[in-house]
Parts: sequence; structure tokens; C-alpha cells
Amino acid sequence: MNILVFSTVFYPAIGGIENQTLILVKEFVKKGHNVKVLTYQENKAELPGIEICYAHDYFRFIKLYIWCDIFYMPNISLKGIWLRFFNPHKQWVISHNDFHFVQKTDITSKLKIFFAKQATKNIAVSQSVSNKLEAKSTVIQNCYDENCFKLYPEEIRQYDFVFLGRLVTQKGCAMLLRSLKALNRPFTLGIIGIGSERKRLETIVEELGLTGMVTFHGLLRDEVLARTLNRYKTMVIPSVKGEGFGMVALEGFACGCKIIAANAEGLADAIKDFGKKFEMRDEPGLTALLNDALNDTQINDPVVSPELEAYLKMHHKDQVAQQYLELFA
Repeated sequence: MNILVFSTVFYPAIGGIENQTLILVKEFVKKGHNVKVLTYQENKAELPGIEICYAHDYFRFIKLYIWCDIFYMPNISLKGIWLRFFNPHKQWVISHNDFHFVQKTDITSKLKIFFAKQATKNIAVSQSVSNKLEAKSTVIQNCYDENCFKLYPEEIRQYDFVFLGRLVTQKGCAMLLRSLKALNRPFTLGIIGIGSERKRLETIVEELGLTGMVTFHGLLRDEVLARTLNRYKTMVIPSVKGEGFGMVALEGFACGCKIIAANAEGLADAIKDFGKKFEMRDEPGLTALLNDALNDTQINDPVVSPELEAYLKMHHKDQVAQQYLELFA
């Protein structure tokens, strides 16, 4: 198949959608399909075997749209809708990764809902997203890179808690710091990621007197990231808003981390019963689970249970990419 991917953001940008799209694009190529990407991403990148066309080359956009068999959008964007006028019968597939326009009444959200209903197929990354989407959808949960995120036996699991994600308000890192302070006992926390909240979080660490117990790792990728996760016992995902899914949970599980996560819609779908959950914004509830983790003498054991291993296998990149391709076909 000739697959044209339209995404306003793309690698090397940082984020769950960017990572997921990159993995899928590489898998489509690996499985013998022709893939080209249209993007408004400012930071240009080169990927072997994949043509990336950047914004404002509209003539090239049209040629590629005519060329493709499948027009695929990871999250719907009105910036790409105009291409549909050149062939409204083109096979058009949208994957919905979050709740950015569902159940909203502004004109942009209404337009996205209208056009999503016109798509050939809609994919929801979790049952939570599917339930709120006003268009019929097929649930295909996200994948992770199992070749990278795995157990590294030579790494020593010596630190307590790790946060992985964009440093923005909705990810709840500030709440995590307050909950850790309420423990009133020693701990270690690693914060992995970059974002607009970095300086504010550093200030909170100082104000709470947590300097020396919290390490800001900054941006980590690929094997360096996976090896770092292998040094921590528990991953904490304290989101204060609903999440479409939780790719970081898959990565944490695969690296042997226990998971404590907010009951944040699609995030709960991702961890199922393999991790412990607390209600969103419930700081005392989070503190209690953090305290339990510190008291757990078995938490150093990184063995992935057969049930969790089977669950993770369902999210291997080749498995999920094949589900996409079967739906495309």
C-alpha cells in the first residue's frame, strides 16, 4: 500500500503522539509498504526509506495525496482537511489519541467531530476514547518499542520512584512532589522529561526541602531511557486530566517497574490490574500508595509475570502495526 501520513507534529518533536507515529511509520515500511509523511513540524529530520514533506509545499502535498492509497491522520487536523477536496472518496483513516476535541462546543471541535464522521475508519487508542468519540471507532491500543524497553539485568534497581513525561501541568508532577513531601521519610525520585514546568518544579523541590532526594534527568531517549528506568523500582504517573492512553506505562512495565497511576480514563485502560491506581488529584491517596511502595520488601524483584508478559506482547510494535494495516486494507 501507499500510505500518506499527515501529522502537524512529528519526529524529532517530543511527545506520545510523535513517538507512536514514528514507531508505526517505521513498522509500515518494515512490512513492505510505501510511506510518506506530511508535517508542519519545524525541526526537520531524515528517516531512511521515508520521504518527509514539510509545510507550505502545497503542490507537493496534492501530488502525494493523489499518489496514496491510504490517507492516515494521527489525531485529526483541520490543516489537512483541504486535501480531501481533490478526492473525497480516498480511503481516510484517523486515529484518536486523546480527548482534545470530544464533548466540546467550540467551532473547531464541532468541525473536527463533523469531519471525523466522514472518515472511512476511526481508530481509538483506548475504550475510554472510543466511548466519548461521537463517531464509530475501532479500538487499537498503542504500542511500545519492545526491542529497547526491556529488562537490563546488569542495571541495579537502587532508586525508589521515577516520573516520565512532559513537564506540563496536566501531568501532575507538582502534585507528586507534594505527596512525597507528605511521606515525611527519605526517598529518591527521578524526573525524566522536559517542558514549560521545569523551572517551577525545581522551585517547588527547593521550597519543600526535597533537594538531594530529587534528580532532574532532562530529556532521555531510547536505550539510555530504558536503562535509566531499570534503575528505579516504581514509576508514578500522577496525571490530573484524562489521558487517551498511557504508552509510558507500557515502557515502565517492560523495564520492570511497578506502576502507580491516576485513574485517568485511558491511562487506567493501559495499566489494567497490573498497577495500582488512585483517583485523579487525590494527594492523600497517592501518598498512601507511595508509602506502601517504600514498605514493599518485594519491590526490588523485576520479574515480569507471565500474565503481564502476555499483555505486553499484545502491544509489541509489529502486532499493533499489523492491526493498523489490516484495518487500512
